[in-house]
Amino acid sequence: MSGETLEFSGCNFFRIRLAYSILSGRPIRIVNIRKNDDRPGIRDFEAKLIGLLEKVTNGTKVEISRTGTQVTFRPGMITGGIVNVDCGTDRCISYFLEPLILLSPFCKLAMTIKLKGVTNAPGELSVDGMKASWLKVYNKFVLNDEKLDIKIQCRGLKPEGGGVVIFTAPIVKTLRPVKRQQVGKVCKIRGQAYVSKVTPSLAYRMIDAAKKAMHGYIADVFIAVDQRKGDAGGASPGYGLFLTAETTEGVVYQAEAISRPKGEPGNPILPEDIGIEAGHSLLQQIYMGGALDSSAQVLASTFMTLCPKDVSHFLYGPLPMYSVHTLRHLKQFFEIEFKMEDYRKVQKEDEADLRTGSLDKAMITAVGVGYSNLNKTIL
Repeated sequence: MSGETLEFSGCNFFRIRLAYSILSGRPIRIVNIRKNDDRPGIRDFEAKLIGLLEKVTNGTKVEISRTGTQVTFRPGMITGGIVNVDCGTDRCISYFLEPLILLSPFCKLAMTIKLKGVTNAPGELSVDGMKASWLKVYNKFVLNDEKLDIKIQCRGLKPEGGGVVIFTAPIVKTLRPVKRQQVGKVCKIRGQAYVSKVTPSLAYRMIDAAKKAMHGYIADVFIAVDQRKGDAGGASPGYGLFLTAETTEGVVYQAEAISRPKGEPGNPILPEDIGIEAGHSLLQQIYMGGALDSSAQVLASTFMTLCPKDVSHFLYGPLPMYSVHTLRHLKQFFEIEFKMEDYRKVQKEDEADLRTGSLDKAMITAVGVGYSNLNKTIL
């Protein structure tokens, strides 16, 4: 598959294009990166991501134009190993974790990556969310998951960050096909009210508000308090609430709400409002349903593509735009097409009366390309 250079335009989907370039062995050229912006070219966090990917590969060559508006990326072999990276404070650490998780099964050396920066940020998937929902999906595709973990040593909030996250993953070499069509019923809700460098009473106010927002849905609700002091609390004050819901089939949904970063314009967000927002967001995610959290659709689609030449099925909830573009990128890089069926047409009669939330679900089917990292080819 390697050889032909794929060309893309704009800064969107930057990290997924680089990850798929490495996995497929296909060089890419990205042009017109913020061409008409006041500050044209790649941002600091994108440069840090390129540097990180260079550290976990061998032989990768990158050319960035003088203005920064064009990047040529020629991928090398995935090596993994032990790497320490300062991710800065522009983006959440999860931005850097996403491509690492996609690459990690195919490393020559087991990954142990230490990332410093922001662990939780408004409007972004947090490290907690990745640990709860992504690793659950990852486990379905691998046989050896003994070292698979995302450990939050220090929590870091915007604007100063100060968080420390350690991602470890085993060497898998090959994935296994997955058939996940059953959703099950939500049996428990768990959560973490985290406070960094602020009074812990805010955590209890968030917990009370969240329980009221979800009152009457399920009885098994437990939310712990994660109070961080000193270096473990990062460099900026703040608070937030992270919630998960687990079903009888082992499916995990997640939702989160967080305070406004220190120094940002606008009134502070009350702990009660954060509790209500997190509770409602979780209920909305449960309603959307599917056999995985919507944020993890990217991971499932990628691993379904890289599986051996066998059929995988996965029931998705409504597809976010990011998932749609992920499927399009997979077709461009790996020449694979997914079969998508309306859930209403394939659901069994006994499931129709279970009230499993939104009917706008899709059954995604794919035949893996038989990926091997040994020579970056499709077997």
